[in-house]
Amino acid sequence: MSEVVPTDEEVVHAARTRIENSESMPGISKLLIALREEHHWRLSEKRLKNLLTSAGLRKHTSQVKPWIPVSSVDEDVPLPDGVKAVYFDSIKGRGLVATKPFAQGQSVFVEDAFLAAPPPSQLPKLLSGELCAHCFLPTSGSSIALNCSAGGGCQARFCNRICHARAQSTHHPLLCPGTNPSCKSFLQHLEQYQWHSLHSVSRAIARLLLTASAHPPPSISVKTGATVHGVPTKEAPASFQETLHHLDAFATVSELERRARNPGWDIESKMFVPALKTAHELLVKALDPREKSRSRNFPIKAEKLPAADLDRIFAYDTFLSRSGVRMATRISAQALRSINPGEELMISYVDPKLPTDRRRLLLWRDYCFGPCACQRCTKEQPNFDSANFDASAASLLAANTQNIAPSEAQQESASLEHELRSSLGF
Repeated sequence: MSEVVPTDEEVVHAARTRIENSESMPGISKLLIALREEHHWRLSEKRLKNLLTSAGLRKHTSQVKPWIPVSSVDEDVPLPDGVKAVYFDSIKGRGLVATKPFAQGQSVFVEDAFLAAPPPSQLPKLLSGELCAHCFLPTSGSSIALNCSAGGGCQARFCNRICHARAQSTHHPLLCPGTNPSCKSFLQHLEQYQWHSLHSVSRAIARLLLTASAHPPPSISVKTGATVHGVPTKEAPASFQETLHHLDAFATVSELERRARNPGWDIESKMFVPALKTAHELLVKALDPREKSRSRNFPIKAEKLPAADLDRIFAYDTFLSRSGVRMATRISAQALRSINPGEELMISYVDPKLPTDRRRLLLWRDYCFGPCACQRCTKEQPNFDSANFDASAASLLAANTQNIAPSEAQQESASLEHELRSSLGF
């Protein structure tokens, strides 16, 4: 069936119906996909945003507080038995709630992460082959470890054939200097700045683009396949839109919003902002399939992917929000006390052994909420002065530093940057 261009009234009516029938406000990408599929419409994301804003169904960007992380519930992700995802509100976002009782000490779930990047300090070992390029375990002494055979200076190694196969379908072909020489400068920049979230972003984009490759990543959607506890029940290739939908559901906030909350931001910004812009340029050069200098051996053909979505993926604003994402390899949760059905599953975002003022600072800086008002923090610091926890002021500071231009004074050595990061707890 051919696509038709809907009227403004048709779009607003269909969008309103979907929004009113949803438990939470669906993301723009998810809503756009649903409207396109249901009505066979030719509809751009920009037009949909404008119509929703005009109809009062979506806040204008000037009304949205940029320091509040944005997230949504991804209904297509399989969840372990006894757990359900809940969207609480626009401030708290989403969370997990128990649907059955868990005894103290019982494992609630153990799952492999959808995306993962190694600790920044271990990146040199990963690039040199000392650690598996997929699961980050040591490869030395393993009789079944495999080397990357692409050449081009790539020294990546893998624990076994399983890790090798998973890496080939989710990230390695695009982040391998052998198959993609354009990524060399990006990897060097990544190693120099030991930038965990940037590495996560590159792997997220690689996984998305590889859906158009000869060996796409497996689907995790409950509609096409399941990988609960890392065990697939049915192998099915992931689609571009499915993977994009998963990524859009991630909680995101601008990297500058987070960084501007650092006590040493006045110093760090002079080095960080130029480094951030350089990182974006190198990321585009490394992964955007539309780059003119792209070699014939590049694993992805741009014409196989939606041009409008590629524009959004590689836009600087998108990069800023994604570069605040951090991920681990495997996630496990164990009940520290008995949990009843209906109770929210909660974890400590920071080390509970840290002093109260340090915990509050880390939550404020890295997770963009606070000052923490939990029972423990309030009890330990009843007369806490929150004057330095001004979200509006920090946000304004972030906005004012986005246009900093590089200069000789800003080209400081990597050792100074490392010293600064260490002193601030990075």
